Formats: sequence, C-alpha cells, structure tokens
Amino acid sequence: MTCLEAQSSIIAYIENRLEKDKKIEFLKHVKNCNDCMEELDIYYTMIEGMHQMDSNLPITRDFRAELEMRIEREFKQDRNKKSFVRSSVFIAVIAVLIFVIAGYINFLNILYEDEQKNIKEQQGDYYYSSYFDDVLFAPDEKILNINIEPEISTEESFYSKIREYNANKK
Repeated sequence: MTCLEAQSSIIAYIENRLEKDKKIEFLKHVKNCNDCMEELDIYYTMIEGMHQMDSNLPITRDFRAELEMRIEREFKQDRNKKSFVRSSVFIAVIAVLIFVIAGYINFLNILYEDEQKNIKEQQGDYYYSSYFDDVLFAPDEKILNINIEPEISTEESFYSKIREYNANKK
C-alpha cells in the first residue's frame, strides 16, 4: 500500500468501514510509515474528540495511546484468526489421516477374511468329515466314546483305530 492509498483510507479506518484485508494492509503500512501514522493520529484525535464531545462523554486525554491500543488489538485479532485457521486445518488433516488409516486397516482385514474364506473353500469340508460330522456339528446330541492313544507307532495302527471307531459307530 502506498502513502496516498493509506491516507485516503484513514477516515474509513476510524469509522470502521474498511474491509478486513484492506484494514490489515493499512495497519501494516501505518505501523511502518511515520508520516502516515502521524496523519492517522491527527485525524483520530480530531474525529474521536468530536464524537466524545457530541456524546457528552469525558474527553480522552491520550488519544495516541488509545489509537495504539486499537491498532494492537486489531493485529492481535488478526493473529488469533490466522492461528485458529492454521490449527483448524491441522486438526482436519489429522482427522483425515486417521480416517484413511482406519479405512486402510479395515480394508486389509476384509481382504484377510476373504482370503481365509477362499482357503477354506479350496480345502473343502473338514478332514475326515464322514467320520466326525456328528461330533463336529452336533456334539450335544450324541457323545461318542473315542479312545485315542497318545502315541501311534505305525501307519497301520492309525488305520486300525479308524476302522475300530467305524465299527463302534454302527
């Protein structure tokens, strides 16, 4: 902002008619330009003094300090607004990341369950299902007495146990 633009915005600033973006640009210029700050101080003292006289309020003795407090308050509001926007964006990004990670984990779980289901389908029914269906699918209805020895020494003894089981079943 140039000095001419700043000086043409002084009255609009004092009467709170400047847009937010233009106000911050104006305040930055005034803070760094002594001539424009002096011009603002003169206009502020004159206009605020007339407002106070018209309202029958006690006239402020230190208009300069009041103006500086107003400028500092507006800078602080702008910083707070920017800080709020930054933190809101940060929180939104974190929330999106958490959502994406949770979705990815859920997707991996679904893939794993589908893969396990396909493996079971490829294996077919349970091993020895023709022998153990009653025990596996209806254990409460019929309790079968299966005598399994802890150590089976040969393959023939294993098959003989199965034959023995089938004979007991009939």
